Amino acid sequence: MSDHMNDSAQAKSPAESPQGGLSRRHLVRAGLSAAPVVAGLKSNSVLAGDHTCIRPSSFSSLRAANMKVSYQRDIKTDYECRSHGYWKRHGDGLPADYKKNTKFISSETGFTANPGSAYTGKSLQDVLDMGGNQYNTALARHVVAAFLTAVAYQNDPSIVMLTKAQCKSIWQGQGSWQPFAGATWSYTDTMAYFDMVYGPAFL
Repeated sequence: MSDHMNDSAQAKSPAESPQGGLSRRHLVRAGLSAAPVVAGLKSNSVLAGDHTCIRPSSFSSLRAANMKVSYQRDIKTDYECRSHGYWKRHGDGLPADYKKNTKFISSETGFTANPGSAYTGKSLQDVLDMGGNQYNTALARHVVAAFLTAVAYQNDPSIVMLTKAQCKSIWQGQGSWQPFAGATWSYTDTMAYFDMVYGPAFL
């Protein structure tokens, strides 16, 4: 998802989400035939603001099934997952000046990994403004986006795609982490997940 969200999506603040956090209920549902069907999972940049926000566990199972959804299986896709492009220009649900005042490497975020010392003294906004992928800056932008979304939605696991603790695990392992019990993802796995949810990393 890029920051090209439609007006109705931008207007809805975290506080306005219905009870239970299901601000937009979009379920990827199979058709009526017994055969598996291809899930409608495209990058959010292609969907022009529509959410396709799935959890890592759903991504793993879909990828193992060649991105097909079995008959009568529902996959929840409306977790909040605002992209780095969105957070670069918005601050909905965050404390005043939070992005500018919060250091990326800090006790507030829990992030300590600092490849190449590239993040020393940088704020969350600074990281969002970084380009390219030297010292894993593409991963950093995705992690900051997920972290800010978690902050904006009170770190509620029923609402957000990734919690603050998961963001910390991702960054500390430089993309290598355990998204759920029994699974270990590499940097490549993690970036494939982010790229599917958010769209290309370098936009």
